[in-house]
Formats: sequence, C-alpha cells, structure tokens
Amino acid sequence: MNITLCQINSQYIHSALAPYYLKAAATQYCKLSHNINIVNPTVNMDDEKIIQLITEYKADAIGLSCYIWNIETIKRILPEIRRLLPSTVIFLGGPEVSFCIDEVFIAIPEINYIISGEGEKPFSEFIDALDCGSVSGICGLFYKLDGKVVGTPPAPPSADLLDPYDEDYFTALQGRISYFETTRGCPFSCAFCLSGRSDCLRKFSLEDMKPRLLKLANSGTRTIKFVDRTFNADITHAMKIWEYIISLNEDKKIPQNVVFHFEVAADLFTDDCISFLCNVPVGLFKFEAGLQSFNEKTLDVVDRTTDLDKLCTNILALIENQNIHIHIDLIAGLPHEGLKSFEDSYNRAFSLGAHQLQLGFLKLIHGSRLREFADEYDIVYHDTAPYEVISTKWLTAAELTALQGVDTATDRLSNSGRFKRVLPYILSFCDNGVFSFFMEFSVFSSYLTAYPPADDTAKALFEFAKSIAGVNPEILRDLFATDMLSSRRLSRLPDFLKVPDDRLKKVNTVLKNGGDIDTSITDISNKFKTGKIAFCLIYSDYFTTDDKPKLAIADYTQYDDVTEQYFVDIISFEF
Repeated sequence: MNITLCQINSQYIHSALAPYYLKAAATQYCKLSHNINIVNPTVNMDDEKIIQLITEYKADAIGLSCYIWNIETIKRILPEIRRLLPSTVIFLGGPEVSFCIDEVFIAIPEINYIISGEGEKPFSEFIDALDCGSVSGICGLFYKLDGKVVGTPPAPPSADLLDPYDEDYFTALQGRISYFETTRGCPFSCAFCLSGRSDCLRKFSLEDMKPRLLKLANSGTRTIKFVDRTFNADITHAMKIWEYIISLNEDKKIPQNVVFHFEVAADLFTDDCISFLCNVPVGLFKFEAGLQSFNEKTLDVVDRTTDLDKLCTNILALIENQNIHIHIDLIAGLPHEGLKSFEDSYNRAFSLGAHQLQLGFLKLIHGSRLREFADEYDIVYHDTAPYEVISTKWLTAAELTALQGVDTATDRLSNSGRFKRVLPYILSFCDNGVFSFFMEFSVFSSYLTAYPPADDTAKALFEFAKSIAGVNPEILRDLFATDMLSSRRLSRLPDFLKVPDDRLKKVNTVLKNGGDIDTSITDISNKFKTGKIAFCLIYSDYFTTDDKPKLAIADYTQYDDVTEQYFVDIISFEF
C-alpha cells in the first residue's frame, strides 16, 4: 500500500517523532510491503499548503497524529482532503483522539478509523489488514459499523522501543529540536496529565539507546529533548544516561554546541546526584523542573507528590552552581489555588532565581482525571483545543485574564534574559513583591503589540521604572545599557538610552586602533572592526565606588550557554 503519515507540528523548530516510529514498526512487523511517505507541516502554514503536502502522494491511506496543538487544524482540513481523495482511507491516532473516540467520529465524519493507545504494532497489523480486506480484531483499532462505533481495547504497552532514526528522519530534521525517549509511562498520577493514568514506568534497553543517541547528537540538531515524563523517576537509569552523555562529550564524540534537555522532578535528586550534576560541563544539560504550585492542598487534590522543601533546596543548589540552565513551571487554574495563593506560589518560585519561570494555564485534556471532575470544581474551560481554563471556583475569569498579563510580562522581562541586571535593581524598590510588579507592568504596557520589538519592551520598562520611588535614573540607564550589550548583538543603543557625549569618538578610535585598554577581552581591534565588539559609556557609580570614567565593553565571541548572555567587562577608561 501507498501510505502517507503526517504530524502537523506547532512550530517549524519542532520535529516529528511519532510517524517515524510507525514507519519503523511497519519495517519490523508488517508481513506485506508498503510504501510510506512522511510529511511534517506546521499549524502556522496556510491550510491550502498543508492539504497540498498531505495529498500530493495520492495515498491509499493517510494517517494523522493528533495532539491539542493540531487537532483544530486537522478538523478544518479533513473535509477538503476527503473531497480531493474520496476513496482514500483516513485514520487518526495520538492522545487527542485516544480517550474520546465516539466524540471524534461525530466531530470528524471524514475519518474511517482511530488507533487508540500506542500505535506501533496496531498500525502494522492495520495496514497489512487493509491490504487483505479485513480489519476486525486489531487491538486499539476503532471504526464505525452499521452506524455504531466498534473496536478492540488497546493492547498492553510494548516492552521494546524501535529505532525511528532512519535516513528520512535525518533528512527532514535539518537542525530542528529533536526528541528522544528512554522510558514510557510515569510512576506518578497527576490529575492534569495523561502519562501516569494507566501506564507504569517502562525503561528501555540502554544498550539500544546509546548508538541512537550518538547518531542523533551528530545529526546537526542543537537541542535533544528527552520526552521521558519524569526523567529521573528512576535515578539509577537517569545517572547511567547522564554519565554516557558526559563521556561522549569528554571524548569529543559529539559537537560542543549540542544541548540535552530533560524534564525532572527536582525533589527526587539525592545529595550524591546533586554533587554529580554540579560537575556537569557548563551548558551541556538543561532541566525543566515542574513545580506546578506551592499550595499543598492543591498538590494533594491533583495527586502531585512533591517534597517542596527538598525541591527548593535542590533547585537553589543547581542554580548557584551555574552550569545547568534551569526552567521551572507553575500552573494557574488548579483546584484550591485562588489569586492570593497563586501570588504566593509565584513569589516563592521567582525567589529561586531560575533562568526561566513559565506560567502555564490549566488545560483539561481528554483522558485527564481533572477533566472528569470539572463540574465538582466549577472549572469552566474552552470546548476547543487546547481546552484552557476560563474560570474556577477559586479564580474568576477576570483574575485569570490578569494572570495572562503576568505571564506575558514575565516572558518579556524575565524569561527573555534581556534584563538580567536592571530587573533585580528595579525589583529591589518594589515593596509589594515581584508578582505585584509584573501585574502592574502588564497593565502599564498593555498598549504593546502581541509581539513587540525588543526596544519597545525595553522602553516601556524604562518609563515604568522611572516612576518607582527610589529608582535612580542614571543607574537605571546604565543597567539598561549594559543589559542591551550582553543580551543581544548590538550595533547601537536605542534612542531612549543614548547620551550625547563627545568622548564616544575617542573610544571608537582607541578600540579601532587597538589602544591600551585594561580588559580581559583579547584582540579588541580586530573584533571591533568585524562587529564583534560593542560598548557604551557608564555614568553612575553603581558598578564601582571610584570616580574614574567607566566603559562597558561587550565581546560577542564569548557567550554563556547557561545564562544566555554575552560577556561584558566594566572597566575604567582614561580620556
């Protein structure tokens, strides 16, 4: 059979994994020969382009992987795909259709089949069966018969993991974020998640994983994201993989710019594990540590088992060491979390000093236990994907809208990494706490567009900060200027930070000619001529106590992968 498999990604930078697992399964398990083509459009493409990519092979069967980020697109495009290919078999799979099968057949009448649960073996049996004419009895396969949905429950999860990384995968990857898994399932059972609903943790063969990981690390990708739901749930398993990656790095068997990203439960780290992680090469690992909430009643209700004190201690230890980029998460809209409770969670999370603090908003996905209890908790949510919460018994719709503003402000000011120096300075004068500051800034800056230029956001923060009691305008300007130098390759300061000063000409001459400058930055003249050096004059005494003129010099050949900042040297300069 001629088959097209499609995963519509949420962004271009993301890659697909599920279709390549299915293709590998067909090679491994099918008794008949099939031709499988894979297409990977994004939801940001025009529908016409997505339809063209999916239909161009005029396949006998088309399969689509369904998730909360692409299901609405799939619903829109399938009527036209069915019109263009009236006799083609269309089947769906993935978490977005596995737990609401009857609803999907009603909502998407163009489809013929749904594969529920893990798809590798059912898919292989299904396409063989299509060739032979009878599909009854295949585990996990559902279809309509005489107007009723019939099917067989999913098979037990597989104990083996196939290798999806074939030549076609690497051709399609082209440097995008790649995905890797060493386990499936989860030992926990959080009510807002699917991973631990009915599937215990399964660890796959490390010996099988190692050559695949080595191959992937040398594919040109910059980020390998492990999709294991709680990577360190089995700490022995996690340590073996971390040790293997470090050995590859030490032996120079992988490029120096590849980063490995893991979702972890920080409270599960032992003291020995923390000691080990503090010696990981700088920038090699990124950790995403989900906190979700600091409200213990909330965590209890959603079955989120967390030792909060240990979690904070471990995160602080890793952040202090500055060798691993740390990303932490909160979820707004959980039961028993009102505005004051969320403010407390936010302030405590922010105080940890993680490189990024992400505010997620509760999504009542199909199959999650929390969706089943929505009425009990008065949770109102959108009826289209991603099913985001609108209000709860504890949060009004207006309060959740305000939290959306805090989320936007947090992303623009803190998570962007553009205000590493100036933001702590401003916050030191905010007596009502960081949450209140971001809330107030979100209101002040509501005139900004959805995706404002970086200079527009900076100017808004500059104007907002000037109104805060105690803030020194001269220090504020200097901190903004140095942040600008270190957060992006800068050719000039924006107008609101410029200070007319005849001394700038002398600095240009000295840097261009390689004059005597007391700095650790090397080869300044060549770097300056090639745009790899930028500078600004410093007017306040914030950085040093002496009264000598100061100069901030940024070296764009020195970049910290953990802080995501360029090196800036603050020096005295004689005019």
